[in-house]
Amino acid sequence: LNLQPLQIPESPLLSIATFYRPARVVGGDFFDIVQPNDDRMISIVGDVSDKGISAALYAAYTQSMFQSFSQTSLSPSDIFQNLNGLISRRLREGDFITAVIAFFESGQKALTIARAGHNWPLYYRAQTQTIEPLKTSGVCLGIDRDMGFSSCLEEKSIPVKSGDVLLLYSDGITEAMNSSHHLFDQSRLESALKESAHFPAEKIVERINLRLDEFIQSEEPHDDVTMVAIKVK
Repeated sequence: LNLQPLQIPESPLLSIATFYRPARVVGGDFFDIVQPNDDRMISIVGDVSDKGISAALYAAYTQSMFQSFSQTSLSPSDIFQNLNGLISRRLREGDFITAVIAFFESGQKALTIARAGHNWPLYYRAQTQTIEPLKTSGVCLGIDRDMGFSSCLEEKSIPVKSGDVLLLYSDGITEAMNSSHHLFDQSRLESALKESAHFPAEKIVERINLRLDEFIQSEEPHDDVTMVAIKVK
């Protein structure tokens, strides 16, 4: 837990809330939010394929490199290519890391997303009260050291408006299972986001977590649960 950011940067444009619950004593999920300048906010959510101490160490290393690359990189793709160049040389064979990175540019009121094998981010548009999965292509970190990773990487940029919400999350939410072996799945997550999107970011995360707990009831989580909700003021 101490590896997670202790303080979320403040932004005049964005309301930000986070949630993290490891399934074991130590987990492989990680998230971070950095503000390299007054005009830009960058967030990452990631998931290491392994569990336990080794996964936590990989997560800490990736998070540290993300913080460093965020200071000078001009796009999510830049950060991902730099991360992959280092991580692919350190991971054990068979291990990999999924992640998604979001750039908010307050001056342009725009969001740019890139994804490395991670769950599609969900974007709620306040004007139409609809949710769009931001489906960009990209393979996991650590699988391909060379040009294969870069060639698969895709960015998506969209304008943002007041009341819009971006939700980054790990598969510990959508793959959470109840006693009947049913998955919470993306449709339930979208429903929970839609019904809470008019609230501030902190309340959105609380309501989604409440719906998740109601679904799994007394079942122990099988995977780490991580969320970052970012709402445009």
